[in-house]
Amino acid sequence: MLAGVATFAQDAKKVADGQAAYATYKCNVCHMIKGAGGKMASSLDGVATKLKAEDLKKWLTDPVAMEAKLDKKPKMLMSANLKSKKITPAEVDAIAAYLGTLK
Repeated sequence: MLAGVATFAQDAKKVADGQAAYATYKCNVCHMIKGAGGKMASSLDGVATKLKAEDLKKWLTDPVAMEAKLDKKPKMLMSANLKSKKITPAEVDAIAAYLGTLK
């Protein structure tokens, strides 16, 4: 039972870290969540029901490959925006954990 509590606490911390990283990297300039944020890229409401965790991470680590799969390109390409950002692997995991809560 205690292991389950520790796992939940760790997951809650990772989600909180991801939400903080989302804010730090100003993802809301292009993306909208719950009506707040930009409209230059897709809304992230329900993203966890559309993409697997590995796809969420791939958007952060290889956006060019993910953009190539899109039928319709957004106004602002994520690949162009992420060029200037140095997102760490831990931040990628945390942001994916946060986005994984958006069902």
